Amino acid sequence: MQREDCVDLFKRIPVYSHAQVNLVLHNQATISVDTMVRFEPTYLVMRGREGGSTDEGRAFFVPYEEISYLRIERVVKLGELKRMYGESGYVDAEDVLGQQAAVDAAADAKAPQVNAQTPPTTSPIAAQDPAAIAKQNLLDRIRTARANAGGTTGKIGNK
Repeated sequence: MQREDCVDLFKRIPVYSHAQVNLVLHNQATISVDTMVRFEPTYLVMRGREGGSTDEGRAFFVPYEEISYLRIERVVKLGELKRMYGESGYVDAEDVLGQQAAVDAAADAKAPQVNAQTPPTTSPIAAQDPAAIAKQNLLDRIRTARANAGGTTGKIGNK
């Protein structure tokens, strides 16, 4: 990779995502970027950590010629990639689903709270969402455990 290519890529990636970028070198070593410090003529200076290590805040001086590619370590929507290259107005299915999830979360926040004595009600749409099902199951177990903790009398082992 050339200096110009690396600088151009970091300009395209939003600043808030720089800490999620990994540099993959020709020897397949990975360096997780924390902060880019400088783009020198033959190398870049950054703070980060080596892949597979928990040692953070290390300084790296990486020659551009050793970089194979950059990788963003999170799910990147197609619309985000297009915006990085100046294309706007694209809404893909992932974006639509993300917007719908935000609307559903706002509706859930406005819903009245359910106490432990009344069974929770769920909408048919939420009942099909695995995350909503898991959340509801966890809440039900917590409510049951709290109800049982208040009602135990220590009769175990007594005849």
